[in-house]
Amino acid sequence: MLLTWLVLLVLVGATLPAVVRGMLPPLPARQPVVRPQAVVVLGAGRRYQRGRYRLSDRGLRRLRHAAELAEREGLPLLVSGGQKGARHPGQPSEASLMATAVRRRWPGVTVIEESASRNTWENARYSVDVLTLRGIDEIWLVSDRSHLSRALLCFRHQGMLAHPSWARRLPRQAWVPSAGALSMVPEIWYEWLALAWYQLRYF
Repeated sequence: MLLTWLVLLVLVGATLPAVVRGMLPPLPARQPVVRPQAVVVLGAGRRYQRGRYRLSDRGLRRLRHAAELAEREGLPLLVSGGQKGARHPGQPSEASLMATAVRRRWPGVTVIEESASRNTWENARYSVDVLTLRGIDEIWLVSDRSHLSRALLCFRHQGMLAHPSWARRLPRQAWVPSAGALSMVPEIWYEWLALAWYQLRYF
């Protein structure tokens, strides 16, 4: 009976935005925002549907936030993502899919593509190479909040001054149960494990 109540308590807690916020990996120390020269958005996977690849819902949410930020600030937008997990040769990279979507919906935004990366470390490594060639050393970095801790560490490790920006998913009502909060729990646990792995392999 006690175990049942404990499991129930954990499940209920995982639906509360206040609890889920407390589980998020902390962001690295804030750095002064001086003059970001670009917005960078990281891909979040593709899905194969009806004979072609499409951006995932998470990827579309990130992209919308990044494109609106780039448009508002008058900055170029670098889209980063390769062909990880592609089952069909000749299909477009995540970066290509994102670039097409931006050019169609936000035609005034200048798009830069980085399509070689297969993970977050390579997102940072290859994006920084592209940005450095353009004289860019400070950016807004867009991803999911749960992923930004790892992403920021990767970009800063490459010498880029990166500031976090993300589309908010958790409701403002901190103590009202939310399916959206519950859906973030697996992402958060994954990120904690990924952070530990990256500390061993890269940092």
